[in-house]
Order: sequence, then C-alpha cells, then structure tokens
Amino acid sequence: SQDVQQALTLVSCFGMRVEGDVLRMTSRDEDEFSKMSRCLESAIQENLLEMDGKYYAFPHDLVQQAAYERLLDEEVLSLHFNVGLQILKNASHSITVENGSLPSTIFAALEQVAIAKDLTVSEPTLRVTLATLFLRAGNRYFELAAFPSALSFFERGLSFMCDDGWDLNRKITLQLHDSACHACYLNALPDRVSIYRDLVISHTDEFMDQVKCLHISILNFALAGKMKEALEIFFSVIMKLDEEFPSPSNFDRSLMISTFEATQNELNKRSPEDLLNLPKMTDKKKQWAMIFLDAIFPYALSHSPTFPPLVASRMVALSLEYGLVKESAFGLNEFVYCSVCIYHNYDACNHWTKSARLVLKKFKADAIVPKLEISQYLLLSFLQQPIQALIAKSFECRQDALAVGDIEHATFGACINYETIVITGTHHLRSVENDCTVFSLETLRLNQLPLLFFNLS
Repeated sequence: SQDVQQALTLVSCFGMRVEGDVLRMTSRDEDEFSKMSRCLESAIQENLLEMDGKYYAFPHDLVQQAAYERLLDEEVLSLHFNVGLQILKNASHSITVENGSLPSTIFAALEQVAIAKDLTVSEPTLRVTLATLFLRAGNRYFELAAFPSALSFFERGLSFMCDDGWDLNRKITLQLHDSACHACYLNALPDRVSIYRDLVISHTDEFMDQVKCLHISILNFALAGKMKEALEIFFSVIMKLDEEFPSPSNFDRSLMISTFEATQNELNKRSPEDLLNLPKMTDKKKQWAMIFLDAIFPYALSHSPTFPPLVASRMVALSLEYGLVKESAFGLNEFVYCSVCIYHNYDACNHWTKSARLVLKKFKADAIVPKLEISQYLLLSFLQQPIQALIAKSFECRQDALAVGDIEHATFGACINYETIVITGTHHLRSVENDCTVFSLETLRLNQLPLLFFNLS
C-alpha cells in the first residue's frame, strides 16, 4: 500500500537499519507512530523489512535502494531535513544543557539534516540552533579522534552561519571557524587551515578572538617545515600578548645563560610542594602566552640553540609569577631538559619531572598525560635509562595516547618505538616493519599519515 511504501522510504533515509526508538522520534504524536508501526509490521510480513533486535533492517540493499529512490531528489532532501527537525523537536528536553553530552538520537537527527545540505534555512533562530548543535556534535567526534567526521559537522554548522553569521551570532560563528581550523590541521589539510585563519582575522577586530587559529597556524607551518612563517606568527603574537621576550636578533649565549640561571635560582627557592600549591593562572594573556611558548618549543632548536632555553625559562617564570596552567607541566619538563643539556644536572631531572606529572594531576588533565610522558621520554629518558626500557615505555605511551584519542602524540610514541628498535637491533625487523605498516594504515585512516612521515624523517 501507499502507507507501507511511505514508511519504508522513511526507514531508508537512515540507511540499511535504524533503531526503533529513533523512528518513534520521527513521529509528531503517538497516533502517527502507531500508524507507522502497523505499516512496518506489514512490511515485515511481506519480507520487505525485518527486525534485528531493536532495529528495523532491510533484508537486502536493493530493497533499501528501491524504497529510497521512490522520491525525487528535492523531495528526498526535504524529507531528510524534516525528519531531522522532528527528531530534534521531540528530543528538545535532552539538549537544554549548553555543554552537556548529546544523546545518540541527536546525532541521528543531525546526520539527517547534514544530508540535506543543499536546502536553505532562513529562520535566524533555527539557524543558530542547528549551528550550535553541529558544533557540539563535532566537538564530540573530536574527542573520539574521528577527525573527518568532526570537520564535516563543523563545516555543516558553518553553512547555517554563512553571509551574516558573524552578525547573527558572533560567538558560535567564531567557535565553528576555530574548530574547523583545528580539524583541518588534524586532517592534514594545511591550505584549509590558512583559509579559516584568514576568515577569522578578516571578521574580528579583537586580537584575543584570533589567538586560537593563530596557534593552529604555528603548528600547521611547523609541521610543513615552514619555520620562517611559524616563527613570524609566534613573535608577532608574543608581542601582542605583552610578553617580555627577546627578539631573534638579540639571541646569544650570554643572554640565554643569564636568563636560564635567574629562572633556575627562582625555581630552586621552591620545593615541589610549594610549586603545586601555586594558584591557578587567571590572566588570559599569560595563559595564551604559555600555550604559544609550548607550541614553539619542539621547533625552537631548528632556529637557534639558544632559543629553547629562553622558551623554557619564560614558561617557568610565568608559572612562578602568575600561577599554574596545564602548560606549566610542559614548561617544567622542557626546563629540566635544557638544564640537563647545559649543566648535565641529572639529579634535578627526576625531582622536577615528577612535579610536572603532579601538575597535570592537579588539573585532572588525564587526556594530555600521554603527551607529557612521551615528551619526557623523548627529551630525557634516553640520557638516563637503558635503551631497552625506552622501547617498552615508548610503546606504552603510544597506546596510552591512542586510548585518549591523541593521535598526534601517538605517532611520536610510535616513531620513538620504531627508531629505537631499529637502532638496537633487538627485534626481528620484519615484525617491526609489519607493525609500522599497520600503524601507518591507521594513521592514513585518520588522515594523519603526513604527521607520521614528518616524525619519522
């Protein structure tokens, strides 16, 4: 019957199968759902549909295709969009919390809306609502390291804020641009990073609205080996953040030693307990200064051997003067590394690296612990511990980073692991090659293969 065909077309909008609870949310009321349920039961009796647990499923993809192609293209898009809106309307009670987690039904609704990307939405309130939901859903995909899906959702959210989005809702539009910029970096799309950065800069006058995309731009340029561009942004930003940092023309060994020793003297006046009892940093500019200093440190040596100690010294000095942030842990770690390199002071190594881990514990920053551990072992452990221990720990750090979705530092851990194994010759090289291939395929799936090649080079 016509009603059964319509019910099958509705199910086909979700693909080969859909959860019964999601289908219920597509109905305007119980009477409509009861009618649809009777139609779906008839389809099951005619072997056009089957029940798979709590899911309605098509027995064959040709059946799904036939049901889906009943309508014209524009009718299908309109159906997808209206189905998505109806689910959102019925689930509105579950999305009232601004930053709370989204239930699976909301993702199902947004996927329907996303398919209808060619439809124009003109009602301002609806545009902002949809843009906000796509932002929150994209952030959730980000947490799961599903970077392509995250980018897709951020860009779909932006499609509702085109033209007058900056006037309609500046906050959401800026957040979507920043998030899309970050997602492009993690999807190895360097040109699109620059596009989103330029869009933010062209639509904002406040410098603090631009810092997130500028931070991503530094990482983007550095990853591509374009250190001149990365450093230009870094020194420009540091100056605008009112930071007292020497210009490159003033870099010399005497400045580096005097700055480093002054910071070390201040640090030595405090015990690890004193350090952990420091207040949290509240100055927004200083917080961002710490983020930019941490971002440039891994690449500072390529510019000048005096640059890394100056960066590490400033991060420690900022933490002692203004309080702690998560980046304080990395500043302390980098300072210890510089101390070992300059003075061969191994005693201080364990003393302060433990404090760095406790700083992250204070902030309950479990997601970035693998980054710190990989950094510590990359910078310090090879100076102190047997190389066999480094092999085991680098593998552990790689797995820990993958567990929290930190693909970037998982590749660092993988590269340390593979390179150390090759150097020692303690493993069968064919086995290592196979493992490296598997990990490369995983990074390829996550659009992170360029990052892996950069780290291996």
